[in-house]
Amino acid sequence: MKYRSFLIIGTLFLAACAPTNFNQMGGGGMMGGDRGGMMQGSFLPARDKNIDQLPEAKPMSILEVKDGETITLNPELVRATIVGRTFALYAYNGQFPGPTLKVKQGSTFTVNVTNNIDVPTTIHWHGIRLENRFDGAAGVTQEAIQPGESFSYTVKVPDEGMFWYHPHVREDLQQDMGLYGGLWVTPKDEKLYSVVNREEVLMLDDILLEGELPVPYGEKEANHALMGRFGNTMLINGTDPLSFGFGIQQGTVRLYLINAANTRTFRFQVRNMHSESLVPLTLVGGDGGRYEREQRVSFVTLSPSERAIVDVRFDETTTYTLEHGGPGDFQYALGTVVVDNALPPVRLRQDRIREHADIIRDIDAFRPYFDKPVDKTIHLSVESMPARMMQQGNPGGMQHGSTKLTTGGGEHGGNAPTPESDDGIEWEDPMPQVNAMSTKHNTQWKLIDEASAKENMDIAYQFKVGDKVKIRLVNDGEKDGSDHPMQHPIHFHGQRFLVLAVDGKPNENLVWKDTVLVTKGTTVVILLEVTNPGDWMFLRFRAAASFI
Repeated sequence: MKYRSFLIIGTLFLAACAPTNFNQMGGGGMMGGDRGGMMQGSFLPARDKNIDQLPEAKPMSILEVKDGETITLNPELVRATIVGRTFALYAYNGQFPGPTLKVKQGSTFTVNVTNNIDVPTTIHWHGIRLENRFDGAAGVTQEAIQPGESFSYTVKVPDEGMFWYHPHVREDLQQDMGLYGGLWVTPKDEKLYSVVNREEVLMLDDILLEGELPVPYGEKEANHALMGRFGNTMLINGTDPLSFGFGIQQGTVRLYLINAANTRTFRFQVRNMHSESLVPLTLVGGDGGRYEREQRVSFVTLSPSERAIVDVRFDETTTYTLEHGGPGDFQYALGTVVVDNALPPVRLRQDRIREHADIIRDIDAFRPYFDKPVDKTIHLSVESMPARMMQQGNPGGMQHGSTKLTTGGGEHGGNAPTPESDDGIEWEDPMPQVNAMSTKHNTQWKLIDEASAKENMDIAYQFKVGDKVKIRLVNDGEKDGSDHPMQHPIHFHGQRFLVLAVDGKPNENLVWKDTVLVTKGTTVVILLEVTNPGDWMFLRFRAAASFI
């Protein structure tokens, strides 16, 4: 196998927001866009410090948090080495990624935060239906925490599943430079999940490197505002593919997957290197816990911020690769798992597909609303002068799909295949130079309410606690006025929803969600359960909005 090395206080206010290269190969190579002559950012963490004096980043750990406990999560400056390059990063408690918080469903804990980095920040508790004032959305639920200042969050976790936390200020910079961590909420009844031999949390990410450093970020605003920042070095738990891996006994491993990338959609799969075949995955859960029924799949597709819980049976003493299985040449190794016959064998769990009766009963209460009329229709679109110029055949000297592949010893220039596919997903940046010069001044992502034609933060939906709101999300094409149709991850703060249908095809296996991928040219219908009072945001990545 070759690799290309809402204010709800009785009402819910809903508003929409707008926006303010290429792969680490298994063999250690990098691929990146040739951005020569394009507008570049100027900001990197700790730019005025001697990074040799910064503490070295520590690996991610599991931090078990008890009900009523108080913990500390401080953003800090650290130094890290990735594929031989050492540079400054941000880190919670000095760990990259931040510690995975493991807590029992129904618990409440306090998080004290002191901002020890060089930019304002917050912590957003992604997918958690917590009290509105602790949501971490700067300018909506709190003011940003300035450098040297502190803030305390009270976090109550009503739902089981794998969630995560990250800043909600300049996520393009802070999250991309290391500020993220998992929030693992275990169910009150541990028997709801089948017994496995081992559990691992895997945070999937990428980073865009050029020379010895990350490609700089905009100092005051995001660059790469059109498609987002595709990285050229893959990461699992902050580690590159050459370095990431673990050894296990034969058995079944449960993987908790989190896509923490800026814009990359991952297609996660596992390959047996002896047989060169893909290993079947058992899809157990998604964003907000378990599916109605487990199902056997070959891969799972995760847009930024989506999560999945999969069981993998490693029953042969050989090496397995964890992979991003994009189409065609866009496949990359992420790490390795070695099953060692020197370790004592363990009893494999019964390999069967389970039905989760408690989830089915929970969702049964919502089925009468599945066929109700659509309440709101939201169109996803973009206005982009650089993209329009490219479409009109006037790129101003910008290249399309130009890439440079570095494989340790040599550098090969040339044009990469255009990373487009029939599944409506851009697996790589098709216009790296156009993307690099895109900012909020020339590119505006839009959430558009169909009934009123209002856009982004002018949208203000008001719902009552207890409402079940049916929302149609329409990904506009060029004929609808979108200058660059592409996939859109959509996230609702503080609530949960069910994905009812995609392009009219009903979803036959439901799971509670907080983020959904709307691929190019598709229409997704969701049912939003309004339970949590407050002034909340809903957003697409690189564009944002709010609701009450």
